[in-house]
Amino acid sequence: MAKIDDSSVPARLGKSVRTMLVAARAALRYNAAVPPSARLIACAVTTNATRRVGQPGSLETELMQPTAPRTRLRSYLRVGAPLILMLLLAGCLLPPDPATQAGQAVFNLYLVVLALAAIVFFGVEGFILYAVFRYRRKPGDDVLPEQLHGNNKVEVIWTLIPTVIVLVLFVASMITLNQVEARSEEPGVTIEVEGFQWSWTFRYPEGAVVSVQRGQPPTLMVPVGEPVRLVLNSLDVNHAFYVPQFLLKRDLIPVGENGNPNELEFVVSEEGTYSGQCAEFCGTAHADMIFVVDAMPRAAYDEAIAAIAAGETPPPAAGGDCELTIEIAANNIQFNIDEFEVPAETAFCIAFENLEDVPHNVSIYDGGEALFEGEILNTAGSIVYEVPALPAGEYLFICDVHPQAMVGDVTVTE
Repeated sequence: MAKIDDSSVPARLGKSVRTMLVAARAALRYNAAVPPSARLIACAVTTNATRRVGQPGSLETELMQPTAPRTRLRSYLRVGAPLILMLLLAGCLLPPDPATQAGQAVFNLYLVVLALAAIVFFGVEGFILYAVFRYRRKPGDDVLPEQLHGNNKVEVIWTLIPTVIVLVLFVASMITLNQVEARSEEPGVTIEVEGFQWSWTFRYPEGAVVSVQRGQPPTLMVPVGEPVRLVLNSLDVNHAFYVPQFLLKRDLIPVGENGNPNELEFVVSEEGTYSGQCAEFCGTAHADMIFVVDAMPRAAYDEAIAAIAAGETPPPAAGGDCELTIEIAANNIQFNIDEFEVPAETAFCIAFENLEDVPHNVSIYDGGEALFEGEILNTAGSIVYEVPALPAGEYLFICDVHPQAMVGDVTVTE
């Protein structure tokens, strides 16, 4: 191997630098098999050996791995595709138009939160995109740029901005909460709302009671433009009173006789019919626990409530001229029997007793077809159903209010 002449290398350089320069000259002279990136040599030499790697005037320069430059279209796609995806996933950004005064306050708070969130999002994403395009690696950039650590001014700014945002949200939330929790001294109407698996009962001061009817959700009637106070109670498990267009929700807790039930007060601003539902998972038929709110002028409200109160009649007493009577009772959302048997082609009676203030009834089904539908008892009481003769076969007797929890077998023999 030929001897390498290193006499031209300045003696004042450090041993490592002298070795690197000598090795590089040998590689170039003998065309050693080294990758192209290894042939790039640091040319700047200085006597200040204490500076960091990558800073101007340092003894060594750290090299970056060469990469193929991206096309402009590829860069735009890498940035634009995630932004488009986020906009698509955002879906509907605004809640429904509020139909109550308290709901309007909640809607306004939502707009404040949305505006601040948008400012933070676009501000952060804007700085990210600026840094991506302004300081992106360009073709021919092989040297790692100067590395910086910390900036006190920037750190103070990005600490103050979130602090101010949190304070604004705190004040706005407290103002909205006070509006939602406001109570009038004399509400226009006070209604007792009872939730149970899986429907509702609405009790009015005038004595009217509205509960589930076969195939129809119960209707809560309220006057427009007056404070409506709801006293919320559950007869079994936790439920939640929720009307999406009211932008209000409140839980129904089984507090018992000595507890203090939750209350919810609101003023409906527009006439109309609004859909409501239970917003707390309460069992297998939770999705069926719906109701309707009918907001009407005061005169129409008084007339409707008076008609309901006047039309209430006590359920008929048990008894009747039946050769065969089947006795069934309902309590704790279950029947006291699981099955019964009757002869074919013979009419019979069902003496049904509801032992709790939860709506129940007895109907007989052949698959999905109703062969007999009994009247629903909304409160504790008894009734006698006269069931027509049935052909021989296997059927089900079901409570239409609780079709999943209250079901039994009916056998009609030859």
